[in-house]
Amino acid sequence: MKLVFALLASLLCSLAVGDPVPLLGMSRGQSESPPVIAGRASFYSSAFHGRKTASGEAYRHDTISAASSRFPLGTTVAVRRVLSARCVVVKINDRMGHRSRLIDLSREAAVRLGMIEAGVTDVEVVPLPSYLLGHEHACALAFAPPVHLHADP
Repeated sequence: MKLVFALLASLLCSLAVGDPVPLLGMSRGQSESPPVIAGRASFYSSAFHGRKTASGEAYRHDTISAASSRFPLGTTVAVRRVLSARCVVVKINDRMGHRSRLIDLSREAAVRLGMIEAGVTDVEVVPLPSYLLGHEHACALAFAPPVHLHADP
């Protein structure tokens, strides 16, 4: 009985917020899951440290942030390096000039992806839905296929 009330309460809360929440046993439609975008990633030079970004924040190479022209400023995205499957969650706070790259990462984000030696690497990027923001396993969950549970007849 308590479980029913807890499920009802969480459903009502998610409706009040207006964000889609994946429910077990329900299939997620194409429109609900954000597309994974593949491309190339690079990272900022140390020369940019302290300069103002498009969002007005100062760029710091020792924090996790990114620049992209494909996502709105303020969007939080999961970035996965294709070769190693390492993943990092970053917030888009700047725009970038190169059209050949999908995303420019801060040096700290690049370190966490293990791409410092490579300089430029293949990545997959997906915007994080609001229900994954701050989640301990947001990266893994962002790239996981949707769960489909079927009841036995």
